[in-house]
Amino acid sequence: MQNGNAFRTFTNDTRHYLASLKLVVYYAEPLPSATDDRLYQIVDQFLRGTAVEQTQFQQDLGQEHRALLGIYGHRAATLAVRQTSRDWLFSGLIGAVIANYIIPPRRNVDVSLAVYHHCAGKIGEAPAELFEAAAAYAQPELAQKLRNFGRRADIHLKQFGWQELKTPEGVRYKFAW
Repeated sequence: MQNGNAFRTFTNDTRHYLASLKLVVYYAEPLPSATDDRLYQIVDQFLRGTAVEQTQFQQDLGQEHRALLGIYGHRAATLAVRQTSRDWLFSGLIGAVIANYIIPPRRNVDVSLAVYHHCAGKIGEAPAELFEAAAAYAQPELAQKLRNFGRRADIHLKQFGWQELKTPEGVRYKFAW
């Protein structure tokens, strides 16, 4: 556990790092990338904070920073399937939790969550358990949505606008709507 000053420094360093990234550039990077590794470390550090520190971290991020963590989340889910890694999948889902700390009006979070649900099944993880664990880090509205979504048995990528593509590098998920 770190002291409050160390976590504030981590939060500030994260904001500066995220401000240096461009969404379209990160989205187009090959999988995996050094950016993915750095964001994995950021999520790991976030998970080690206290509940108060985690809330402050999420409040301190701007929407553009959250969007980067949303992209990271889906990239991490892809890496999870390629590597059969629960750690990557959970990290990605936490990236989505951070990205959706403030849910924009008219945003259908279920569309985003479908990828994690699908990927959990692909790597042999119970979606309900994964989503329940992630709910502990979410704001109340999103936490309940995570719990409910994780228990669903009717989740298919296509119904949420996603495609699973087979590429020479491995599986990739593409939003097709």
